[in-house]
Amino acid sequence: MARAAALLRDHPLLTPLLVVYAAVLVLGGIAEFGPLLGVIDLILLASYIAVIHFATRGRQLAMTAADQPNRRSSDVGLAVTVAVLQFAAASVVWFVILPAHYFPASNEYLRSAGLPPLVAAKAATAALAVPLLLLPTLIAMAVFRVSPRDVGLTATPPDVVLGIVLAAIAVGLGVGAVAAGNHPGLMWQSAPLPTVTAAIVLQSLINGVPEELAFRGVIFGRLMAWLGRPGNNLAVSTMLFGLYHVPSLVAGSHVPLWEALAVALFGGLQGLVFGYLFYRTRSIWPGAIWHTSITGVGVMFA
Repeated sequence: MARAAALLRDHPLLTPLLVVYAAVLVLGGIAEFGPLLGVIDLILLASYIAVIHFATRGRQLAMTAADQPNRRSSDVGLAVTVAVLQFAAASVVWFVILPAHYFPASNEYLRSAGLPPLVAAKAATAALAVPLLLLPTLIAMAVFRVSPRDVGLTATPPDVVLGIVLAAIAVGLGVGAVAAGNHPGLMWQSAPLPTVTAAIVLQSLINGVPEELAFRGVIFGRLMAWLGRPGNNLAVSTMLFGLYHVPSLVAGSHVPLWEALAVALFGGLQGLVFGYLFYRTRSIWPGAIWHTSITGVGVMFA
C-alpha cells in the first residue's frame, strides 16, 4: 500500500486518469456494454500505464513555468489558436467538402492514375488533412516562435521503440478482433505489403501526426506549465480532443448533436492515455506511431 501511495504521489496524472476512466467505463459498461467490457478495458489501461511507466523511468517530466519564463500569454494564445484551427478544419471537411463529393472524384482520379484503391483513398484524405490540419499548426508554431522541441517534435530512440511496442500491442489486439469475427481499423484487407505500408504512412499524415501535434504537443505541452496541476491539463486536452470528433459523428454517422457530444467525450478518453504518454516522454512520436496503428489496423480498448 505504501508503494502504491508513493507511486500515485510521484505521478500526479495517474489518479485523475484512473478515476475518470474507471468511472466512465463503469457507467458505459452498465448502460450498454456490460460490466465485463469495463473490466477488460481497465486491465488494458493498467497494462498501458505499466509499459509507459517502466519505459520512461528517470525522465524529467512536466515542463514548469521556470522552463519558459514570460511565455504564458504566448503559450495560451498558441494553444487557443491551434484548437480553433482544428475545430474549424474538422467542420469544413465534414460540413462543406464532403457534401461537395470531393472524395469520390479524387479517389476515381487517383485510381485512374494507377494507384491501388487503398492508397488512392488514403492519398485523397491526406491531401485534405495536411493543408487543413497539419500545416496550420506548423504555421501557428512559427508565428508564436515555438521551437520543435517545445511541442515534442524531437524524439530519442527509446521513444520510437516505445511507440512501436505500443503499436504492436494494438495490432495484436486487432488480430484477435479479426479472429473473433470483427474488422477493426481501416485497412484490414488483402493487399501487398508495399500497398499497406504506403497506406499506413499516409494514415499517419491524416490523424497520427496532426492530432498528436495539435492536442498533445501544442495544447497539452504548451499549457502544461500554466494550468496548475498536470491533471487539469490532461482533462482540458482530452475534452478538446473528444469534441474535435463531433463534426464527423454528426455529419458522418448522422447522430443527434447531444448524442455526438456524449459519444465524442467517451471516445475521446483515449486521449487520456495519449496525454499520459506525452507527459512521460515529452515527445509526440510514440503517440503518433501508436495512434496511427490503432486507426489503421489495431485496437486500443475492447
